[in-house]
Amino acid sequence: LNGNVSKPLFAIAENGYALAIMIPTLLKTTGCVLALSTIACLAACQEKPKTTEATSALEAAGYWRAPEITGVDQAGSNMFVVTGQTIANARVRFSYAGNRDVGVTSDSKGRFRAELPSGPNGGLFDLSTEDSGRSMHADGRLFIPAGAPGKAVLMRPGAPSLSLFNDLTAVAVIDYDRAGALAIAGRVAPTTAIEVVLNGEIRARTTSDDRGFYTATTQIEPPDETETANSLSVMAGGKETVRNFKDSRIAGDGDRITRFEDGWRVDWVLPGGGMQTTLVF
Repeated sequence: LNGNVSKPLFAIAENGYALAIMIPTLLKTTGCVLALSTIACLAACQEKPKTTEATSALEAAGYWRAPEITGVDQAGSNMFVVTGQTIANARVRFSYAGNRDVGVTSDSKGRFRAELPSGPNGGLFDLSTEDSGRSMHADGRLFIPAGAPGKAVLMRPGAPSLSLFNDLTAVAVIDYDRAGALAIAGRVAPTTAIEVVLNGEIRARTTSDDRGFYTATTQIEPPDETETANSLSVMAGGKETVRNFKDSRIAGDGDRITRFEDGWRVDWVLPGGGMQTTLVF
């Protein structure tokens, strides 16, 4: 790994988002290239775009908005209750387990409530709103850990996952793909300098936003079927948070949720093919 870190190729800022396409530098061992992958990340550190005149006009015309999750609760050992917001009087669909789904209808103010099944380790759902032939999808796949609905995340293809209800967890989520692109997301004190150290090497320096959210990206060797131990350290405001985790590549291409000592591991299929792994702490 030799201290190489990702560098931005270009950035586009629009409606409060800055989109950076990260091209990690080539990693070499004994002169051989090991990996070259891309990862898209929100430089705004999970901050939502501000409402503009254009988006207000879309809302007034009935085109707003993709479904958003506002609350998740556990209801018994095998059920979640999810609340959210979308456009008024629309059909909201939660798809899971390949071809199953739960559908509810939002009220006149766009609010919805759904009861969803939980497996032994949680549930993984694709969320969309259907109205007048249009389908609007949520900003990622919803994962709810069993017994810990407050740890729910939106898992986003090729980008850091969004922790929906993060209450100052310094390292809340780690994502990596089969090419070895790795992203870290968490929350610390607002506007705090952050240093990310992976396996004894400084990999990233960044600053949390005005709500304390941050993301960072780096690279690991492409995972194989043998588990590789990693030690991640995040320094923020003089406080160190350490996360020890193992990366590996599972056989097959289906969704899978497993429990490990410090959290949950979700291996999930990307929309265009391929796999991404999300570790939720």
